[in-house]
Amino acid sequence: MAFNAHLQEFSQRVNYISSLQTAGKISPEEAYKQIHHQWMQLKSAKKSLLNS
Repeated sequence: MAFNAHLQEFSQRVNYISSLQTAGKISPEEAYKQIHHQWMQLKSAKKSLLNS
């Protein structure tokens, strides 16, 4: 259940970042960097949950 919350948060943040890029507020490269960072955080959360 905790991972599901992390996954939903990841999805919301990616949606927000995508919207910023589509609106021209950030570059595609910046959007990629931010989404990659969010992905790494999600992987870390998954690993933490599996190890606890």
